[in-house]
Amino acid sequence: MTTLIKILLTIPSIVGIAYMLTFWNDDFFKWITNNVINFEYQALIANGLILIQIGYLIYRIWNYKNVEKKVKTEWTWLLVIFNFVSSLFFIWKKDAELNKMNENTVPNIV
Repeated sequence: MTTLIKILLTIPSIVGIAYMLTFWNDDFFKWITNNVINFEYQALIANGLILIQIGYLIYRIWNYKNVEKKVKTEWTWLLVIFNFVSSLFFIWKKDAELNKMNENTVPNIV
């Protein structure tokens, strides 16, 4: 993955973390949204970005042909359940490892 794609895929996680932090403090939550209509737009945008990110990362995981199915399944569940943290870890570290695993193929001896 290029650095530009990594940065673009990091944005939804940062937006999601900032969105999640708005629920910890009532004053900050009121600053973000003063009525329900704006809150609905914010939720739609944040969730839309995250779903696009999850979809792309899962598509990328399952396109690796030489990675064990168990590893693919574990990372799929991690990305779905713990998206904010696991997606950042996957984008900046694990994707390169899986890419190396995918390139290390054992030749078929016929």
